[in-house]
Amino acid sequence: MLSFSLHNLLWLIGCLAALATAFGCGSSKPAPTSFEPWIEEKVSWEEIELGEFSITVLAADDPTRMPDLDEYQNSVAIHFNTHCLVDPNDKDKVLEILDSKKGRLSDEVIRTCRNANLIDLADPELRLVRAQLRDFSDQLIGQSLIKRFVFTNVTLERY
Repeated sequence: MLSFSLHNLLWLIGCLAALATAFGCGSSKPAPTSFEPWIEEKVSWEEIELGEFSITVLAADDPTRMPDLDEYQNSVAIHFNTHCLVDPNDKDKVLEILDSKKGRLSDEVIRTCRNANLIDLADPELRLVRAQLRDFSDQLIGQSLIKRFVFTNVTLERY
């Protein structure tokens, strides 16, 4: 009787996969290459402009502490344009929801930036802000209606 350990079975599967790759599987022509499904989906997303922001933030140079409001603190101003990407089938629905809840989304953008530290604000892609807005928008608008937030023309100036 044949008995295989898990290690031997995985080794055999790996060898068979290597042989199939090296010699082909009987096909004389290579398989057509295409985008991964998630990339094709991204290409079809549509953009909705959410607005231009200029937010002044009290900045602690040490990201482990909040600014001391009793002493003079440096301020920074962050400027950016915000857009969101949505599935074309959901665009009208998202536009309708945003029309009634755009103020709450704008307030969240401002709150998130003001609670971020200097390192997060200096990130040109604003990854922390994007992640927190995504969580907020899932609750406000609906799960996965907004696929991604995009920030353009990001500048950070110190006072």
